[in-house]
Amino acid sequence: MKHKLFSSFLCLVLAATALTGCGNGKENPKSTPTPVVGQDNGEDTDRTKEPENPGNEGKQDGDKTQTGEGEKDDTPKGAPTVIKWGHNWIPEMDTKYRDPVTGEPSLSPEAMEARLYAEQQVLEKYNCEIQFVQYPSDVTEIILQTVLANDPVADIVRIVNGSQGQILSQNVLQPLDEYASLFEDEDDAWIYWGKVYGHNYFMNNVMRFGANDLLCYNIGMLSKVEALKVDGKTKYPADYFAEGTWTWSVFEEYLQKVNDHFKQEWDGYYAYQTDYRAATLQAIYANGGEVYGDNGLGIASDQTKEAVSFIDRLIQKGLVFSENQYNNNADVVGVMDTWRFQWGHTAFVNLPQWLAGDMVGQFADRGDAMGVVPFPRPDKMAADDPNYRQLNDATDCYAIPKGLSKERTELAVKVFKEYTQSYYKKLANSDKAMDFMHSDSTVRNEAVRLNLDITNEEYGSNILAAFRYLVTGDNAMVNDYSKNAGIYEYWSHDILGYSYYGIEGSPKYSVQVEAKKGIIDDMMSNYQAALSGNTINDNVKPKLEKLAGGLLAFPAGTDPETVDWASYMKASDNIDGELDMKNAAVDFSGIDFAAVGNYDGKLVYAIKDAAGNEGTASMNVIIYNGENKTAPTLVLKSEYRTVGLDEDVSSINWKDDFVEQAADVDGLDLKNNITPDLSELDTTTPGEYNVEITVKDYAGNETKETLVITVEKK
Repeated sequence: MKHKLFSSFLCLVLAATALTGCGNGKENPKSTPTPVVGQDNGEDTDRTKEPENPGNEGKQDGDKTQTGEGEKDDTPKGAPTVIKWGHNWIPEMDTKYRDPVTGEPSLSPEAMEARLYAEQQVLEKYNCEIQFVQYPSDVTEIILQTVLANDPVADIVRIVNGSQGQILSQNVLQPLDEYASLFEDEDDAWIYWGKVYGHNYFMNNVMRFGANDLLCYNIGMLSKVEALKVDGKTKYPADYFAEGTWTWSVFEEYLQKVNDHFKQEWDGYYAYQTDYRAATLQAIYANGGEVYGDNGLGIASDQTKEAVSFIDRLIQKGLVFSENQYNNNADVVGVMDTWRFQWGHTAFVNLPQWLAGDMVGQFADRGDAMGVVPFPRPDKMAADDPNYRQLNDATDCYAIPKGLSKERTELAVKVFKEYTQSYYKKLANSDKAMDFMHSDSTVRNEAVRLNLDITNEEYGSNILAAFRYLVTGDNAMVNDYSKNAGIYEYWSHDILGYSYYGIEGSPKYSVQVEAKKGIIDDMMSNYQAALSGNTINDNVKPKLEKLAGGLLAFPAGTDPETVDWASYMKASDNIDGELDMKNAAVDFSGIDFAAVGNYDGKLVYAIKDAAGNEGTASMNVIIYNGENKTAPTLVLKSEYRTVGLDEDVSSINWKDDFVEQAADVDGLDLKNNITPDLSELDTTTPGEYNVEITVKDYAGNETKETLVITVEKK
């Protein structure tokens, strides 16, 4: 595949990256956070104490380390080697980062200490200095661009969740199979992720506390359900888990009792509100199945079909509610909407860990509490069956881009491992990283951070035991690599979602998966073909940008063939630079240029880059009566807000806060056409001021009305 030369703009971006190594832009501020440990509760040793044997475990032959007395000093000498670490949001890890406003670091004192320690271990062991590099653009573009330029953006690159499949298919990542021996010890095996398409590409640097989407429950809601009580006391999910009876049938019966109770009292309350995909993934792995796991593709296995059937039954019985969005094509999109759980409107939820701590305030205000439990197992499976597994969805990860020498690649992998292990060793105050997750202090503190009610005399100990099971590895925690393999979206959407909700007449999953499995097989074959050669694959679509404010207006009778459509849109490509819009295809077939109306999104542009990737965008078109001579209607709100003292007038939403209606004689909405006259308004002084609002229709007719605005201190 041939690619055009990079634009001068790209060269400037790369040069700036090489010089600065960082920036202040954020691509994904909700990326996986660094685990936070609460205050020491006296059960663990002093966390400020240095590990007794820091960073010297698991040495490989040939490692340069500091030797003991009387031995040859083989410590690396000379200026440190700089290892660049690419990141979409460097404040998460960079000890040198300072907030541009406050001048303060973003890291907590404990995280700062641990990361400084990790940097020191890397320096002492490998004479390497880590430099965090802020991605100057989207991660799906910058790695591809820089590898093609033979100047990778960094030695270690962070791959954010949702982008793994696209980046993998670009063939810009190095297989890391030959470094497997570096991760044979139990203390570092968790850093080295499993094979995707026959090779190890991804590494991990975050110890996750159980499943990404924990199965949580509202203790206050459950305590109100009389049918859940045994001998006068509510029996909670963690109690069933503690006695070994937490199975699918118990869970289903439990949800039915909750549903029956709250449906009698309130509408809009649910037993279990979740994203259907999260619940299904948990059920699949609890049943010993997989989507794409260590054994490869498992979407059509009996275990997977059984698990999907179980969740389907709960959905059809109304025991599981999934917040789904339906677009104009009657499509289905799962949404992890947790507000109902946050405000006490659902008893169960699959809760992303990064959201759990945010709910502390609302739960506390209600005097409420939260519990957690592993996803239940099928009734046929024993509690200690190794096939009863909890899912760790492989999300944000790290890789080594192509373009590095073999020596530098090996060094980068070793630095990544050393840094990651040392960070957790310091947090655990131990010579083993895994002790961070295994210590009672860490488990308890993390449970408190996640708002779990572990101190309650009645049920707290069982909640803590359930959480410890999820955290410490007593269970079989496994990764799902379907997102990394690039098949998750199609599987979860066109196969799973369609089967649950009967989209386009879709049959149930067991039939649907067999009918569409061939499409997944073809997708995987394409990935394998892309990864088998040396060609770098540009799979990034061109981006189109509107140049006309997102709306165009033409008088009825306009001949669309006479319109210069290219002047209303521009396009650029990550590799080819600016694209000639004369090569774009413009579809206006959905617009009747003879009929007055608002044709929302009916003007469609499509343009391809040199690699054949097609980008699309749409615009709104208004067709109006060019002969209209009637002034438009303008109705101000009978009651409207005051303006705050020193309020920025440029940020005031005049059309929504002050205008009730603005329309032309044909009923075309004109709210976007209003103009306020702010010449008399002085927000620095309290008082009343006149603001004249003008609305003009597309034919040039206008109407004016005057608002009396009150400026006051709020």
